[in-house]
Amino acid sequence: MSLRDVHPPHPAAPGLGRRDFLGRTAGVTAGAALLGAVETGRAAAAVPARATGVPVRTRSGLVTGVPAALDGVTVYKGIPYAASTAGENRWRAPQPPPSWTGVRKADTWGAACPQPVTGIDADKVPPLSEDCLNLNIWTGAAGSQERRPVFLWIYGGRNSAMWASQPVYDGANLAAKGAVVVTYNHRVGAFGNLAHPELSAESGHGGSGNWGVLDTVAALHWIRRNIAAFGGDPDRVTIGGWSHGSSFVNILMISRLARGLYHRALLAAGVQYTKDPALGHVAGGYDPLAAAEANGTAFADYLGASSLAGLRALTADEIVSKVYAPDAPATGTDFGNVLDGYVLPTTYTDAMVSRTEADVPVLTGNNKDENGASPTLRMTVADYRAYAASEFGDKADEFLALYPAATDGEAAEQYNNYARDEERVSTFLWGTQFRNTAGNRSPVYNYWWTHAPPGGDPTNPIEPATGAGAYHGAEKYYLFGNLYGTDRPWTDEDHAIADTTSSYVANFVATGNPNGRALPVWPALRTAKPLSMELGDRFAPLTAADSDAKYAFLKDYLESRTTAY
Repeated sequence: MSLRDVHPPHPAAPGLGRRDFLGRTAGVTAGAALLGAVETGRAAAAVPARATGVPVRTRSGLVTGVPAALDGVTVYKGIPYAASTAGENRWRAPQPPPSWTGVRKADTWGAACPQPVTGIDADKVPPLSEDCLNLNIWTGAAGSQERRPVFLWIYGGRNSAMWASQPVYDGANLAAKGAVVVTYNHRVGAFGNLAHPELSAESGHGGSGNWGVLDTVAALHWIRRNIAAFGGDPDRVTIGGWSHGSSFVNILMISRLARGLYHRALLAAGVQYTKDPALGHVAGGYDPLAAAEANGTAFADYLGASSLAGLRALTADEIVSKVYAPDAPATGTDFGNVLDGYVLPTTYTDAMVSRTEADVPVLTGNNKDENGASPTLRMTVADYRAYAASEFGDKADEFLALYPAATDGEAAEQYNNYARDEERVSTFLWGTQFRNTAGNRSPVYNYWWTHAPPGGDPTNPIEPATGAGAYHGAEKYYLFGNLYGTDRPWTDEDHAIADTTSSYVANFVATGNPNGRALPVWPALRTAKPLSMELGDRFAPLTAADSDAKYAFLKDYLESRTTAY
């Protein structure tokens, strides 16, 4: 599964692809006046939530929680939402969860799904097991009579450090601001995306792959049936995710399998215009079923399995150790989303044109230092001009006139300027498709993240080294507002940014609109006015590109592409 800053270099410029470059509590009062039920929820969270020892009844049995990181919030950890995926359930749609008698103490994070964990500190790695379809709930509700908005979060990653219990996903702050927050584990990598002819024949619908998306659908069904017991409103559910998780949200906005189970969508690092060439490389891309099945056949050959039964007989450790070995071949070990005709029934473009894209409020955006942009980028003038010629052909001179560079330093600066403009334009054009092409009436709120988190987290491979700027995923901490859970050297400015940003999220989860009292106004996307909303270093609207001429050039470039994803 590829990310927007991880893909092969551009053939015209080796090593220089278009996207090759890359405490204390969160202050739940200042700047956080919220709308409707969220504001009411904050008042309720100021007093003790449901006593942690009082059992909550789910369809599977009784559970008790434990105090969360913030006063007035209870967290329920590791609740199964589906059965184990081991044995005959491997590469099958998730099965109903087990039931239990007595009271289950939901005081321990559940197992993560099988994946490589090399290089991660052992004390930060949860148990790994195919019995991994479990979820966590943060709530400040005093009882089941409340109906707080629900936020289901979908993690992203690079086939590693993909589990729901990471501190960066702690939901206590958003729960203190009135939401019921759910994080969950889903199958990843070879376990989450394998397509194979035998699996397609077995499925009953002619396709296979996308097992992690099916896990998400199962989690949404669990929420529908059970979340009211935790003070959540099953008719106000937001699905949100980052990177690969964002791609799940994008798929579910097209799929029929989750309709009615969610009511708003948050896509962090985010969406692209459906003819953007980036979709051939980023997490939001997909493989046609035939290509994915060919990869699955090569996967079986590589593992020495002559049948699907042979693949299921292998241990999870055997699969992980071979698929993610340093010398593993590319053929047979490439696992991404699949255009299977069932989970993902059609292309992103066709969903817009056929007007089958879900009509729900959307909050989406991207970051300053992704899409090839980087504060440490180095580029020669020769490479820059070669890139322009390869990417823009007979329009290369026009591009170089808009983004001129006479020195190597200027080449790197102008490449960054171009990459950042192109990202904002692509996201804005997706919004125009959502509104005009798909004919949807729900609003789109698009953002541009500009703040660089301080320090680094070398123990977590989803976080880059210090100096990466406002990198791919930098906004995660601030969307959740949970700076208290990590040991980066946060400043007062970081806490203020996190408070404002998480208040936008809490409002959007509650009402489908991020705006609220004491917050800078975030205008909804208007298709005739190419703007975005800067979040981070400032909170104010900014243009989709640095000039009208640059916007017109990039719009024409993207709309003229011949491949529609």
